[in-house]
Amino acid sequence: MECTVSTMGCSSSADYSKHKYNETAIKATALIQRWYRCKRAQLEIRRRYSLTIFESIEYADEQEQTQLSNFFTFMLEHCVHRGEVARTSTSSHVSPGADSYVIEYEKIDVPDSYRGPRLSFPLNIAHAKALLNALKNQQLLHPRYVLQLLRETRRLLKEKPNITHVSVSYFKEITICGDLHGNLDDLLLVFHKNGLPSENNPYVFNGDFVDRGKNSMEILIILFVFLLIYPNDFHLNRGNHEDFILNMKYGFTKEVLKKYKVHGMTILYHLREIFSWLPLATVVNNKVLIVHGGISDTTDLDLLKLLERNKLKTLMKLPKLETDRKKQVKIQGISLDYAELFRWSSQPELTEEERKQVLDILWSDPKKQHGCTLNKRRGGGCCFGPDTTDQLLKKHNLKMLIRSHEFKPDGYDLAHDGKVITIFSASNYYEEGSNRGAYIRMNPDLVPHFIQYQVCVSTDKRKNWERVKTIEQSALQTLQKRIFIHKQKLMDTFAKYDCNSAGITISLSTHHHRENNFCTFMMAEGFCLLLCKAGGRQSLVGRVFSLTSADVC
Repeated sequence: MECTVSTMGCSSSADYSKHKYNETAIKATALIQRWYRCKRAQLEIRRRYSLTIFESIEYADEQEQTQLSNFFTFMLEHCVHRGEVARTSTSSHVSPGADSYVIEYEKIDVPDSYRGPRLSFPLNIAHAKALLNALKNQQLLHPRYVLQLLRETRRLLKEKPNITHVSVSYFKEITICGDLHGNLDDLLLVFHKNGLPSENNPYVFNGDFVDRGKNSMEILIILFVFLLIYPNDFHLNRGNHEDFILNMKYGFTKEVLKKYKVHGMTILYHLREIFSWLPLATVVNNKVLIVHGGISDTTDLDLLKLLERNKLKTLMKLPKLETDRKKQVKIQGISLDYAELFRWSSQPELTEEERKQVLDILWSDPKKQHGCTLNKRRGGGCCFGPDTTDQLLKKHNLKMLIRSHEFKPDGYDLAHDGKVITIFSASNYYEEGSNRGAYIRMNPDLVPHFIQYQVCVSTDKRKNWERVKTIEQSALQTLQKRIFIHKQKLMDTFAKYDCNSAGITISLSTHHHRENNFCTFMMAEGFCLLLCKAGGRQSLVGRVFSLTSADVC
């Protein structure tokens, strides 16, 4: 009995100790879990605000129509070299008539020393594979083949309608890709994961092939080659960056002139023509509309089908400066006559109604609220709500709208109860690790299947907090550069609110007016700068923070 009692006492003591241990362990686990979740949330907030900085600056750059046109005015005023002789050679001279250089590629010799890919027309899949391998190894396609490829591409695109209709089956699913923006590695990865284009593996590339990235020309070459090989199963839509004036601001023009110094202007002329012939939309099984940007409350697909799209060389407008026609704009060391540039954009224009139709489908973005309003973030197109989407889908008996045009951290996004899908295919868009890319696979059920990916160089070797820190630092450096560039405008704007030079904080609620300057961007996007007194003078403090989280930066 005593033994039994003694044993029971030991057991009770052990159970109590075990209970206390379990309780402590549970509390410790809960504390660690709470700490972990808190740190993850802080990292996610920092990542999101870093991406907001990038996106805000990008959209601030996409100014209104007149502001984009003023970019050329700025260049004429600050980059003019009076009396300078153009460096472009006779072979690269661009004349108003297209006939003079449609056959010019035949006059270009390919030396025996050239070790890059060689093309012979008509093209086949063997040419495409050889070209992919060469471009992957950073070999440059000879300008003779580039010009011949562009001529054949233009000939084919002229036969395409404004809105392409395609059909899919269970044996022939279609792949839809969004913005690539010169990121060749993303295109190669898509082909590696999803297979090369073929009659049984059709593709739609939804615009913005060029600008910002370093390999826009290589992407165009690959896309045009597959378009010529599979004209009925490979489809290209025009994006807002398939515009030769935007290309001068966002990098593609410089890329071409750098890679093809002698024949660069001729190549650019052909590309201007090709961009104007790109189809404006694609419809899958008469139910899914694919456009680059979006729609508006006045979008009319019947009108889009009928307009002469090739007349719209650019949605931007060059200033008509009669006295400055003889001035020259210098880009990448090559002087370009403004008169020549003006001729490029002075083709017969569409009516204003037709131009707005194209502007809306290339520049618009969806919004959560009902209605259709001016897209102030970009300065072009509309912000359309779910009611606008329902109206267009019902009118044309459609099921869904697929668009691109907008950065998404996961590579895709659903809006308007899943009726509007955004697909964005450029991974690491702002910084390595900033986002995934994605594409859509779709069968006759018209249910989108999203495939995500990310081109990784060193991203996969770094911890999450290291990736976020890199993105955050890059965002702040980018913002600091912009602040420095617009410092005087910021100071002048702050001075309006701080008349006594006391040093104040200007918040969004203080700044009501939307002016065309960087200050408005800083205010409207939810960021605030401190203006303080230092040494008797006002200066901008090197600290930028969100109005909702002072810990972000």
